Amino acid sequence: MNEAEQSEEPVRRVSTGSSGLDTILHGGWAHGGTYMVTGSPGAGKTILGNQLCFSHVASGGHAVFVTMLSESHERMMTHLRRMHFFRRDVIGQSLHYVSGYATLKAEGLDGLARLLYRSVREHQATVLVVDGLLAVQESVGSALAFREFLHALGVHNALAGCTTLLLTNQQESPADPQFAMVDGVLMLELRGLRAVRTLEVTKLRGEAQLAGKHTFHITDNGLDVYPRLESLPPLPPGPEQPDGKRRLGFGLTRLDEMLGGGLIPRSSTLVFGSPGSGKTLLGLHFLAQGAQQDEPGLYYGFMETSARLVEKAAGVGLQLRPWVDSGRLVLKTRVATETLPDALAYELLGLVEHHRVRRLVIDGLEPLVQETMDSRRIPGFLTALTHRLRSRGVTVLMTQQTHVLFGPRLEAKLEGLEAIVDNIVFLRYVELRSQLYRMLSILKMRESDYEPALREFSISARGIDVAETFESAEAILTGQARPLNMKTRRKKAGRRMPSRRRSRS
Repeated sequence: MNEAEQSEEPVRRVSTGSSGLDTILHGGWAHGGTYMVTGSPGAGKTILGNQLCFSHVASGGHAVFVTMLSESHERMMTHLRRMHFFRRDVIGQSLHYVSGYATLKAEGLDGLARLLYRSVREHQATVLVVDGLLAVQESVGSALAFREFLHALGVHNALAGCTTLLLTNQQESPADPQFAMVDGVLMLELRGLRAVRTLEVTKLRGEAQLAGKHTFHITDNGLDVYPRLESLPPLPPGPEQPDGKRRLGFGLTRLDEMLGGGLIPRSSTLVFGSPGSGKTLLGLHFLAQGAQQDEPGLYYGFMETSARLVEKAAGVGLQLRPWVDSGRLVLKTRVATETLPDALAYELLGLVEHHRVRRLVIDGLEPLVQETMDSRRIPGFLTALTHRLRSRGVTVLMTQQTHVLFGPRLEAKLEGLEAIVDNIVFLRYVELRSQLYRMLSILKMRESDYEPALREFSISARGIDVAETFESAEAILTGQARPLNMKTRRKKAGRRMPSRRRSRS
């Protein structure tokens, strides 16, 4: 085998124990590499180190966890017992815990180095974790000696085929010379009033990674890491190609007519509307119509419980219970408070895969992105989410609340969404003579004919009823909010309806 062929061989990887972190690292830590994990106390370093060890021995490897702290191993075990990855039966067998604190105090840096080399050799370790590196650094008088220690440890373990993780407190400067002694640096941070946890790979020698900061939770699984959706490589389109002639309707004849028969498969639709204008009911009609056509649907919202949704739909003549009981329609409600947007997005994508969803309603974009997400990131996040849904063959309808209760102005907290979605439906109220009237209009349909005329609609026990023509809306907007007599109807019958528009934006 020549040198060119050798260079093409894939790098052996050691899983971190977190699928999300593995994704960021393109498979995990490089076999035999030395990596430093930094972060303030409580950021999750010790849990990550143990997560690596238990995951590694579960796959047949051997690991050594060396503590440089005065805390006893038994106390650390007390905190780890609740973790799903924890297995007491492997401790002392394929996973060994060693205390280096006494050795460092008695024999100095050279004695600690001998302890580490001996532990790797005697236990045939393929993973070594050293927790509390700051204690080692502070005990050494010379910064040069400390860097030489790190260099020697990395060379020794690379030859031994042992992947090394060094855990230390957050350094003041990422340009600290000690970072040059390792193959990679992972920084854990805990910031903000809501204590949002983020991690970032600031260095990975000779390796690709998903750049930037990614959020994570500490749960009973350990570190649940959520790579930013927009940082992931785009998915190839699914085997099913879009069919321009096929439409997905709402089961509301006149609305479907306005939409040219319904929504194009795999498209994304945004329903703007003020509170109580009918956004959720419109979404439920879309899902119920899909269930009737054997197209699995998912409702993913943040306010209404599943029982309340079924009851609410029944109040307008829409019976969802049979579809829910059959599994053709899934209703999920989440409390967005204190939940990471990325975590919600990954859960949503998992539900879509599990239930093989074809129609999806996301009821509330503002709760999905929340105030924890930088507003500059929102367009990219939602673009990536809709792309991944489209690649899975999903037609998605999203709702967003406007700030204006009455009138034609379209004002919402999340700006710039008009360019992201394929279709826009606008629901609003019009006030006339102490009465409220509901209006519906199609503002945009990408690559499709549609009717732009404004129509009145109502919600009653019989469901959503869209007016047959634009005339009632015209009467309201011109101040003539009264039924038209038959003579007037015959006179206006010959009036030409507004022409359909075709949006190509």
